Amino acid sequence: MKKIRFSALFILILFTGSAASQEIRVTLKEAIQHAYNNDPNIAKINYNIDAQESNIRARYGNLFPDLKFSTGWTRSNQVLKGGSINQNGITIPVPETNETSDNFSLSLRSDVTLFDGMTSYDQIDLAKLTKKQYQLQLKKQKQDIAVKIIADYVTVLKLQQVVKINEATLADSRAQLERIKIFVEVGRRTMSDVYQQDVVVAQNELAVEQAKNNVNKSLSDLAYNSNLPLDRNYAVNENEFNTEIPYSTLEAYVIQNQNTDNLVAAAYRNRYDLKTTEQNLDILQTNIEIARGNQYFPVLSGFGSYSLSGNKIDKISNQRVFTIGLSLSYPIFQGFQLDNQRQLAQINYRSAQEDIKLVKNQIALQIKKAVLDLRSLLKQIEITDRNLKNAEQNKLLAEESYRVGLGTVLDVNTASTNLNNILINKSNLIYDFILAQKQLEYYQGLLNY
Repeated sequence: MKKIRFSALFILILFTGSAASQEIRVTLKEAIQHAYNNDPNIAKINYNIDAQESNIRARYGNLFPDLKFSTGWTRSNQVLKGGSINQNGITIPVPETNETSDNFSLSLRSDVTLFDGMTSYDQIDLAKLTKKQYQLQLKKQKQDIAVKIIADYVTVLKLQQVVKINEATLADSRAQLERIKIFVEVGRRTMSDVYQQDVVVAQNELAVEQAKNNVNKSLSDLAYNSNLPLDRNYAVNENEFNTEIPYSTLEAYVIQNQNTDNLVAAAYRNRYDLKTTEQNLDILQTNIEIARGNQYFPVLSGFGSYSLSGNKIDKISNQRVFTIGLSLSYPIFQGFQLDNQRQLAQINYRSAQEDIKLVKNQIALQIKKAVLDLRSLLKQIEITDRNLKNAEQNKLLAEESYRVGLGTVLDVNTASTNLNNILINKSNLIYDFILAQKQLEYYQGLLNY
């Protein structure tokens, strides 16, 4: 029995360990959607939208008459001690009394606001505008999350490419070590070259391990920001972006987006942070209308009530009263409170107008910087391509010189290291260019997933 239990436990541990070590491949869209579904800020905005839906219904309800029902029972006991009273010189005896009476009542009452300077309708508009503002904030929050996840995803891809380049360099250095050993065996080289090349191999092995560690850390960042479970291993789709892009295609993209005026105009039409700020202006304008209505217009209300009362429950309909009426109220003086509310609403409106200017200036600056970054990256890629051709030729020349005895192993390793660095730099620049493209879409308000 113990053996059976131990075997079952071993199988369970083995299965759990293999499941935990299994990689889960996540596409960019899946990572972004998972972040959307689990982001607490998005959940809070959705709660606010639901609250505004309820608020809109309540504001509409204020336009209709309300209806209140009430009923009650009271019992009173009146005790009067006996005695006498003197009235016009005549003494009148007053007997002692102890009376108990009941009162049963039932009533219906309805109140309605007939006119309040259109404030009730303004309150409805205010609730609708507030809901729309939350909806715009939701879209802006999603774009913020998307651009962050894209940056994390590109970082993983970039670091994985570094691993591949370092592994290729490691394989080349190991092959070079084997060639040197052959040269030593035939007496063309000394053991110092073997030791020197072995150090290079060790350095390349360390570079590969460090690069892999960086990949694992970047995957953890991606999982954290995507709100994925952190107790699992993840992998990304390496074909998410096309990195084999001709220089002419990159150049055409930069030329196409060199007119910053057109890009800024597109951003003004699409940016949700600008739309949110403009929506806030409409909300503040509505607050001004509400403050004016409260200050300058009277409130006309109507009411009606119907009540029944009696001293016994079965005689509750003996006394019936029906009342209907109107009431008019007007704030003549409220210690400047209503005027203060109106002035504050106007000040907030003017302040919001300045906020729009600030947001527009920020958008223009972001677009300009993004275009400059694209131009700079394009130029860096051009220069790196030229350096790459030269580095490849230098490596071939160094290896051939070493083979015929005209060069040293140091020359070969120097050329190999230079080529490795240029390859990594080229890969990083391509991914930086892709990220810069996404950033430009984000600054224009066009990044949607």
